[in-house]
Amino acid sequence: MSHRLRAVVATVLSLGLLSITACSGDSATDPSAEPASGDPSAGTGVEAKISLAMPGPNSYFSPWELAVADAAAKWGFEGTYNVPASDAFNLTQQNALVDSLVAQGYNGFGMFPGDANGTNAQQQKLADRGIPSININGCTYDPSPALFCVSTNVYEAAKYQAEQLIDAIGGEGRIAVLTSQLTDPNTQLRIEAVEEAVDATDGAVVLDQVVADIDTPQAAPPAINALLASKGDQLAGVMATSWYPSVAMAIALTDSPEYRDIVFIGAENSEQVMSALENGYIHGTLFQNTYGQAFVASYVLKRVIEDGCTVNPNAPFDTTPQTSKLLTADVLVVTQDNMADFAGKPESLPDDTERLLELVDQDVLVCS
Repeated sequence: MSHRLRAVVATVLSLGLLSITACSGDSATDPSAEPASGDPSAGTGVEAKISLAMPGPNSYFSPWELAVADAAAKWGFEGTYNVPASDAFNLTQQNALVDSLVAQGYNGFGMFPGDANGTNAQQQKLADRGIPSININGCTYDPSPALFCVSTNVYEAAKYQAEQLIDAIGGEGRIAVLTSQLTDPNTQLRIEAVEEAVDATDGAVVLDQVVADIDTPQAAPPAINALLASKGDQLAGVMATSWYPSVAMAIALTDSPEYRDIVFIGAENSEQVMSALENGYIHGTLFQNTYGQAFVASYVLKRVIEDGCTVNPNAPFDTTPQTSKLLTADVLVVTQDNMADFAGKPESLPDDTERLLELVDQDVLVCS
């Protein structure tokens, strides 16, 4: 890896993006570190039963299970991570799951939206019953019944990732983007962000292909193999914005040395991606604070349900094309230089988690 690329890719994105060092301990945040809290003495008398409910299975979200368990143990409520028993990933089965959980007495939901618009209807049903919800890792379009959205600013993160790829290939050449389902509320934002970064090169870089709807273990490998077979000798760089395309591309570059002149920046911390990074087959991978977003959302739901807290209408949320209520989590590009701090640990940025907790207690929650 060139010194230039290392310098570029190791830069920490500041979108709110912090300079973050390492994960430590078995849990992704320090359970002994208490955030500043409002007075919960005037509680509601209601016990929180919180679900982090998914539209379907995806390994990227596996840190949510640990996050809600850690939050439940720390603050004393019942919390679970729930995924439909299906290989599909869609709003219909997420709605059915949530309806079933409500019938079982769950009274707070953290949700990755099954649809950027359609999830609002389900969350309105919950709100009409006095059940709060928070969008995690992805937002719905305003007006949204959710309390707020805690997520990476996916547009800015994807633009940054594309800019780093463009710089790494020398500012010219053809690139491809591997991304997730078009029904994912983040996907179109990421594509638009990459297009903006490419447009800024005034034609020096060409977005040759966007390969979407491949964020499943079944769809990603053949799509990547087809891309490399048809355009592997034409592409200067490739970036992936989601889990399974990153895994498939890391495997392809590991198994096929003839394609290793393609600069690849992946996403997340799968075993295959981290191994390829360690061996120098890929240049970097983008971490999101997946654990921290779920941990903080679980805490907020607990405070709202049990302590009667509300969301400050003047909270310092960020605004995106989707929502005016974004609590922005940080990201970090992991390279060979710093991967020892992250390999084999939960996908989390603990300093960012503590920052989010402090921000919630100081500026987001209003508790009597």
